[in-house]
Amino acid sequence: MASSLIRAVQWREDDIFAVKFGSGRVVGFPAPDGFKDSVLGMTMVEYRPWSKRLIFERGAGFVYNWEVGSPSNWAPLKGRPVVYLDQNHWSTLSKQVFAPHRVSRAAEGNAARALLQLAEAKKVILPFSAAHLSETAAWSNERGRLELVDTIFSGSGGWQMLDPLKVRSAEFRASLRASAGLSSERFPDVFTLAPFAALDSEKRNVRSNHSLDIVPDGWEWIHQMLLSAVVYVSCMMDRAPTPRGNLDGWVDRVREFSEWLSGEKQRTKEQRRRAAYVFALSDTTNEVSKAAFEVGLTPDQMSYWNRATWDSVEIGAPGISLFRAAMVDKLLAGSPWEANDLTDLVYLSTAAAYSDHVVGERGTIALLRQAAARLKLPVQLHSNLASLEAVLTTTRVPSQ
Repeated sequence: MASSLIRAVQWREDDIFAVKFGSGRVVGFPAPDGFKDSVLGMTMVEYRPWSKRLIFERGAGFVYNWEVGSPSNWAPLKGRPVVYLDQNHWSTLSKQVFAPHRVSRAAEGNAARALLQLAEAKKVILPFSAAHLSETAAWSNERGRLELVDTIFSGSGGWQMLDPLKVRSAEFRASLRASAGLSSERFPDVFTLAPFAALDSEKRNVRSNHSLDIVPDGWEWIHQMLLSAVVYVSCMMDRAPTPRGNLDGWVDRVREFSEWLSGEKQRTKEQRRRAAYVFALSDTTNEVSKAAFEVGLTPDQMSYWNRATWDSVEIGAPGISLFRAAMVDKLLAGSPWEANDLTDLVYLSTAAAYSDHVVGERGTIALLRQAAARLKLPVQLHSNLASLEAVLTTTRVPSQ
């Protein structure tokens, strides 16, 4: 029995897949059409089902050792703290690996090295997100981009943050269900190893003509997992920089409202805050409407939620509550708005609602600290890696 078990499935540059059995027997077959083109820069991809590992080897000799979940448990956290890093702090980790002289503060370099060591030892989880994929893929500096790719893919171990739009959708449904007295639904894993979790995409049953014959029964989820990893690698390795989306429309609308609110000097702070709450609600109209339709709320139930829930400090949706609180505080302060503010607030508020630590840019972290304190959330928020390391070194991190 053990001799017939599959110990590893490996692809190499000769575009051949090899299946290694427990007996030592190896069976080879041609890779699906286009597979080699999809694993840009990779010289080896190997899946080891019994150790639950997915290993990539890049031409430069860099190896990514990813954990693998399963349909029964896509999020085997095992008590490890989840640390979400904003893009600029992933950059610090990358500099510490490839060009330590470029890290301006010794404390940050030491903290970056310690954090990567904890990640390699599987004592912390450093998930990547669609924001990291998008921002890194947009880099035109190829060497710097590849160094950052190596750092993110090796440091993350394959862990992802679920697409924040999916998290927000689940949160809105949960809040609407609670308001209407309906039973709750299973909440998705926010930090996970599930295929395509970081992307705004449902499970993809994409299989080439070759793979229809190659993928054994019961291995479809493994095919999806491998395909997902290949998509992530391709996004980041493509030599043509990926253009960023345009958020000018959103920024213009927020700036216009912010300027109007700043001019309303005759209103009390509480009146201005309520006006900002109304604007924040209008900003989520499409999300709320879709969630209400999915839950099956009546117009009266939706109206009741608007009146009784939205104005509460906590609406039964921690990520949305954090985002709204930070957005409203920024509006009341009359602070300037930039295109990256939406990305920062959406991703960092989602991460802060469900992770143990978030390390981000000073201004956004300050906003989230105020909001997290009001919401009594346990997350620890840091504006530098040294602050994170000081906490992690005084906290017992589980061994794997």
